[in-house]
Amino acid sequence: MSPIVESGHTDIGPPAPPPEKSALGFFFVLMILYVGLGATAQALHPVAGLLWTEFFVFLLPPAIAAAGSNLLPAPFLRLSRRPSARQMWLGAASGLALFLAAGGIMSLTSQLLPRSWVELFDVTRLFEGSKRHQLGMALVASVLAPFAEEVAFRGYVLSALRTRLPAGAAIVGSAVLFASMHLDPVRFPAVLFLGLFLGWFAWRSGSIWPAVVAHGVNNGLGSAIAVASDTDAGEGSLAASLVILALGLGALAPLAVAWVRATPEPPASSSEILRRDANDPSTRFRFAGVPAGWRALAALGVLLYLALGVLRYLQDGRR
Repeated sequence: MSPIVESGHTDIGPPAPPPEKSALGFFFVLMILYVGLGATAQALHPVAGLLWTEFFVFLLPPAIAAAGSNLLPAPFLRLSRRPSARQMWLGAASGLALFLAAGGIMSLTSQLLPRSWVELFDVTRLFEGSKRHQLGMALVASVLAPFAEEVAFRGYVLSALRTRLPAGAAIVGSAVLFASMHLDPVRFPAVLFLGLFLGWFAWRSGSIWPAVVAHGVNNGLGSAIAVASDTDAGEGSLAASLVILALGLGALAPLAVAWVRATPEPPASSSEILRRDANDPSTRFRFAGVPAGWRALAALGVLLYLALGVLRYLQDGRR
């Protein structure tokens, strides 16, 4: 008697292949928006332009890119996993330690590079102006910018790299792209250092929220010093820079150990890959797949960008 062979069910197909998203492609689009539109928006109106840039360059495009790729944006951008209170507190404390360590690196870099470079890329000049201007810049830089940039880099970029690379390489890659985005050779080493730790936080916890908090503390302290400081950029001795760096690294070491204990097992990268349409195996970006509401937001961004130009024209006309 021949063996009975059961035929497979026709309604059960092969599993969908794992997606491979291009982080470099997304970064290229991001840089076009940042340099072509974001820089112009901030030139038209520093505070409103920075607000526009963070929302319509760094926050909305990752969500559109994920949704248009048939992926649920919240898991792919590491927004859906709720961190513990301990992880959030460690994120805040790490933000302080990272600020010290990155500040030491920044000070050392400022002493090694030409003085003309340090003056050209001095970001404290962005805070020059009225108290209202300073408060607006500080709020956007400390609240919205950390969230939007984490969604873009520790959300989309890191997740896209994880579809092709192991965790360590993906963290390094996302940090390099994050530092490159700032277009600032003076801050590059410090921002790279910051990006490495923020990526590590996001990978181990499976959430960008602790990294958002750490990023916010770092930016908040930097904004407060920029508003209060009357000194020129790049001042400080080699010894002082090394002391600040040592203090930062010394504070960061026990926090890193505590972070490992608070995140004993990083979630699998597959937990970030959930398709919007489970019957469609493709994760190729299609603009038609973007929800209508988000397309409307993108259109609103264009209108607000034009409004910034009109506002600047009216202001110049009153002078």
